Amino acid sequence: MNDILIDLDAPKREVAYPDGIPVLLGGETFTFPAELPLEALDPLLAGNLDLMGIAAQVINDEKNNNIAGGIVDLLLTRPHLPRTFLGAMRDVYLRLLGPDQFVRFQDKKPSIPDYVRLTKALIKAYGVNLGKLSGSPTSPAAGGTTSSTTSPTTTSETPATSGAAPATPPTSEPAAS
Repeated sequence: MNDILIDLDAPKREVAYPDGIPVLLGGETFTFPAELPLEALDPLLAGNLDLMGIAAQVINDEKNNNIAGGIVDLLLTRPHLPRTFLGAMRDVYLRLLGPDQFVRFQDKKPSIPDYVRLTKALIKAYGVNLGKLSGSPTSPAAGGTTSSTTSPTTTSETPATSGAAPATPPTSEPAAS
């Protein structure tokens, strides 16, 4: 039998906000979950939004130094994109806040800059970026000691070319008397 037990119910040591992430808007505090629930990202991964297709197009445009033209092309070829994206973002916030808080949040009429600041702050708090979907909210570089190398960076025993014999150190010949 397997002796390994992964206890996901144990207290989470890496959570920076054990009581949730407080967000103040219009004099009212809204509490976002301490950790990003996986299902909160579902609206962004929906097929009608096609974020992977968009990402591929943006990367291709960046390689071709055509960012501005690429954005125009993106909007012309996907005219539903702005409305679909806004709907997906609303669904993400609904999943994060729950129906009651979400209605109160929407009643405060957050502006586009409010959403941008909030989204950036939540991305930082959750430790999420384009390369990873979860992680520690603090950087590993924030503390600790710097490690040192465990072996020399060069060695005299490594041949200069593949298959060559190592260099032989010169021998000491006895001095002539």
